Amino acid sequence: MKLVLYSLTYHDCPVEVREKVTFTPEQRHALLKAMHRRVEIAEAVVLQTCNRLEIYLYARKDYDCHAFLGEQFAACGEQALAAWTAHSHETTGPEVVRHLFEVAAGLDSQMIGENQILAQAKAAYTESINARMSRMIFHRLFHYAFRAGKAVRTRTDINCGAVSIALAGVELVRQKVNLPSAKAMIIGAGENAELVARYLIKADLAHLTIANRDIERAQAMARRFDRSEAIGLVELVMRLAEVDVLIASTAATEPILTRDSVEWALAARNKPLLIVDIAVPRDIDSAIGQIDCVTLYNIDDLDEQINSNRDKRSREIPRARAIIDEFVAVFLQWYDSLDLVPVISRLTQAGLELARNEAKRYAKDFGDQNSEKLQAFAESLVRKVLHGPISFIKDGGGEPTAEQLQAADLVNRMFLDQGEGDA
Repeated sequence: MKLVLYSLTYHDCPVEVREKVTFTPEQRHALLKAMHRRVEIAEAVVLQTCNRLEIYLYARKDYDCHAFLGEQFAACGEQALAAWTAHSHETTGPEVVRHLFEVAAGLDSQMIGENQILAQAKAAYTESINARMSRMIFHRLFHYAFRAGKAVRTRTDINCGAVSIALAGVELVRQKVNLPSAKAMIIGAGENAELVARYLIKADLAHLTIANRDIERAQAMARRFDRSEAIGLVELVMRLAEVDVLIASTAATEPILTRDSVEWALAARNKPLLIVDIAVPRDIDSAIGQIDCVTLYNIDDLDEQINSNRDKRSREIPRARAIIDEFVAVFLQWYDSLDLVPVISRLTQAGLELARNEAKRYAKDFGDQNSEKLQAFAESLVRKVLHGPISFIKDGGGEPTAEQLQAADLVNRMFLDQGEGDA
């Protein structure tokens, strides 16, 4: 059997290509079912994010997994097959293990150390379990990956500080404002605005208002978050007096708010207003920052902190890889211990050694003239006791079945002390 990985990732596959092979949950399930029908494929996990499509397989050594997957992509259309043919990469053996562990640790992400990939890997593993495509090998492999990812994040600073504009903006707000008692407004309903909303709500913001030119889009976004409401831009200025924080993130080419448009609304305000403008071009006229009650930050104010955090994370990569090495070594030690021929040989040798030691121990009770017969009897008894387990382990002589691998693992743990180490 072999471990093999086929991948399309952001490293050398642009988004306009990756989007051609973006599967729906139903399509991923169909792919897992198709693999389940192939007796040559024992286990499979499909990991898909915005930056990667990775298909992990445990399959027969002589099976052409690439051709099989090519057929599956062809069924999704010519563009999907073309993307697969031109950009997919194959990785085999121990490098599959190392790659998965680095993915789970956030070392292979665009944003080094990001946490979302670990949850996405767990979701992919769960999908595989539901499709009955994760068994002994992938149970152990993915649980080790999750442990490795957690260890890297716990024992290093690989995920310290924000390195995305949306998160950096919210971190700045959290430093200045007590969010559980605050009201915030977001201008915009795009991807960055939604990320901001998610981070604010996760930080226990008391109330969120989403303002957008397209009110229906703002309403749809508000429905995805607790303690949220939507308004149109026509209400924006009048509602400024109610909020403590304003975060702007639209694709507008001209400022959404100018000093002239808001000065009257802020004139009677007796509490500070924090404004964070993460849009390019800027949504907020810089002159608004001159109003007494306003503190205004723009994207350049966040950039220095982001770059500093990115540098800090990069410096943690050697330490993170050293931790990954620990987990890879322990997993591969266990994986190699499932080689059936050495297991049978070690089991036989351990049994015969036990028989000889016991025969020598009791030889004096049977007389010197019977010592050889006693040893022969003990060895014969051991061989007969081990005949059943050994026959089961080596039955068939071809690729080992899942049951044979489980038996080998059990023999290791029960008799040979070759069980799982702890990283």
